[in-house]
Amino acid sequence: MHRIEIDYPVLVPEDGLLLGNGDLSVSVYMDVDHIVWRFGKNDVWDRRLDTSDCPRPAHIDEIAHGIREEGWVSHGYVFGEGEATKTVKDPRRMKEITEGWPAYAKRSYPCPKPVGELRMRIPNDQTPVTFTQRQTIETGELEIEATWPGNWVIRVVCFVAPDDNVLCVKWDVENWNDDTGSCRPAVWFKVWRWPDPTIESYHARLFARARYNHYFGQVAEGKSTPLDKPITRDVFGRFVVQQNFAPSLDFPGEGFKFMMAPFTDQYEVEALDMLDTGEAMLHVRPTDKEDEGLSGWLALAVPTASDEGGAEAELKRIMETIGDDCDAACEKWRAEQKAAADEFWSRSSISIPDAPEVEDVWYHILHARRCAFRRGVVAPGLALPSTVQDYSLWHGDYHMNFNYQQGFWGDNMANHVELGDSFFPGMNHMVEIGRKLARDYWGCRGTFVQLGGYPFPVHEDTYGTGSLCRMAYMSGWVCNHYWWHYLYTLDADWLREEGYSVIRDCALFYTDFLEKWDDGKYHAFPSIQGEAFFTGKAEDYTDKPQVLRHARYCLQSAIKAAEVLGETEHVDEWRDRLDNLVQIDDFDALGWDDEKIRRYNCSSPEFLCYDVGSIPTEKSDEPAFAAYRGATNMLPWWWMIALHNDVYNPDVSLESLRKRIAKWRQPNGVLRAMDVHSHSYIGCYTEAMGIIAPIMEMMMQSWDGRIRIFPSWPSQIDGEFTTLRAEGAFLVSASRKDGKIQPFTIHSEAGAPCHVVDPWDSGLKITDPDGKDIPTREGLGGSICFDTDPGKTYTLQPA
Repeated sequence: MHRIEIDYPVLVPEDGLLLGNGDLSVSVYMDVDHIVWRFGKNDVWDRRLDTSDCPRPAHIDEIAHGIREEGWVSHGYVFGEGEATKTVKDPRRMKEITEGWPAYAKRSYPCPKPVGELRMRIPNDQTPVTFTQRQTIETGELEIEATWPGNWVIRVVCFVAPDDNVLCVKWDVENWNDDTGSCRPAVWFKVWRWPDPTIESYHARLFARARYNHYFGQVAEGKSTPLDKPITRDVFGRFVVQQNFAPSLDFPGEGFKFMMAPFTDQYEVEALDMLDTGEAMLHVRPTDKEDEGLSGWLALAVPTASDEGGAEAELKRIMETIGDDCDAACEKWRAEQKAAADEFWSRSSISIPDAPEVEDVWYHILHARRCAFRRGVVAPGLALPSTVQDYSLWHGDYHMNFNYQQGFWGDNMANHVELGDSFFPGMNHMVEIGRKLARDYWGCRGTFVQLGGYPFPVHEDTYGTGSLCRMAYMSGWVCNHYWWHYLYTLDADWLREEGYSVIRDCALFYTDFLEKWDDGKYHAFPSIQGEAFFTGKAEDYTDKPQVLRHARYCLQSAIKAAEVLGETEHVDEWRDRLDNLVQIDDFDALGWDDEKIRRYNCSSPEFLCYDVGSIPTEKSDEPAFAAYRGATNMLPWWWMIALHNDVYNPDVSLESLRKRIAKWRQPNGVLRAMDVHSHSYIGCYTEAMGIIAPIMEMMMQSWDGRIRIFPSWPSQIDGEFTTLRAEGAFLVSASRKDGKIQPFTIHSEAGAPCHVVDPWDSGLKITDPDGKDIPTREGLGGSICFDTDPGKTYTLQPA
């Protein structure tokens, strides 16, 4: 079992221990007289997209003309201060296009919103109180003990139900009597939602605390307005706290809303008049003043407008589930939660006894993902929902130049395809609006994936002007996630029903965007790579490596997907673009042989190099990770690039990796993406959660079509993994002990041919479950290939 144990109070939601079921998530923290459960839910967004001050979104032809003919230059992403180095035909339009998009740069929404809090009021007359928190990762439960002088104790066990969006809290007070106690009841509860602040007050407090000036454009514009104040109301004879939102495309009538509804057998619920505070609050406490309140269960449900039939219908369903015995319902949910946790953690495991920090971070991050991501539910934006603040950096959006994607890296390989699938429901909204953007502003078929987007329908471009508004590499980057699902599962039905339409449309976008020039090659213009202002130089927008690499890989993936499904439409076009695409990487200069070029074509482009810079070719004798002072948001990306280019040196980098994990590990076990000192507590951003991918790729790789066992592992430590998923729908289990790789197993789900690199360089003996020898032949890149049957497990050992 893996545990997080904390012997001090955690003071902010961002650091709080995490609970959740992939839709409803909770961060647990403390203040001076409360244990606090902060709720987040994936569908709780302020959906307002205010384009009232926006000009006409930029057409790619306007940008091409401005770059080539007028030499546009800008100096900011919010206030562009556009100018030109040549004669400008329409200065007003140039200013519009070089300025930040008002709906993004000068409004504080769309953005995710926190749900609210459940607060356990605890006696604070006797000090000091000692908090002990123990979270057993494999059970999904959190235990809290608060101990006071006199040895009286409050014990709490809490969890989130696996299917219903309900938090369950069990409390017991021990040794509370006339000698030790100070009041009645010992504990009681509050359900609280504060009023949404103005962006001006939020910005002022953020700047006062950390001198972080992120919201200056929104404050300067002065047109953002907060949500309506939360309310309390009686629904079906039960008091709830409710937050209403403005109407939106998906909730056009009354708008989106959520409720917080407490249930308990022990206490009664009272709605408070909070006068002019703007707050909404319920008190949950015994009506009998003599009641000590020493034990019980409390359940808090969070129904929303997204639930089937709406929030009221979901509340009614939960009321029927609980009936008149909340304690029994919570015990039933507890058993269901344990079964769900057992099933989740049975899918894979790793063991690194000589580097427990690395092992722990894998478990802690998978636990965090389990809390906040779930198949069939829109995924969170940039931050874990239970940690989002009233306003979010970069709108907390689906930010597509690496930030959002990185939080999904490793899901499939960890054999949690269901977590990887949570990428799709929200992304499908971006793909859909992208079809309009491709048609209207690029003159292209297919879909253009914008820099930023949201997990709900919108009526217009979310980033329609500014130097970042027409970057062509995101469509390919998003396409990769759909193609990865197929590569790891070989599920042709899923590919046909869900994946192919997106892969096809991303490829069609590149088909029409790429232009054949006089040299007979297809070129990419205009698009920057990474992020940049308008520079006035056409070469900064021509054939940028990041754009061309993603176009190449996307076209390649689309052709392969079409072949799987027997689709022929568009394939000739795709082959023409792919065969005649200008080659941006000089293989001769890199000194690559045919096998290295084959592996280059197999690698997703994001793992070849950063958005700027060159492909690394030299393995350094200097330890990685040590020099960079900032936090860990870029660490997974750098590490994956090093692994895919075989330049990571695990022996010299292990110790610096361990130090970096220790330095940036939050109390809840995840790694801090950006430092608090510079940014303040902005929420637990998920970028650094991608670190589980390179941890696993040190143990096993399959991205180049070959399974490699411990390909980049520190020579001085042991390691073991069970049922990590390889491309080709294989589940691999292996161990390394005393410097030697032990016999290992490969389970075939789909019956595909299996290519394995011999880790012993002595030949492989492969046997089926009956001990029968399996014939082999030469495979990809010098590997050993053997045929498999679906559902069979094969043992591999030295010949």
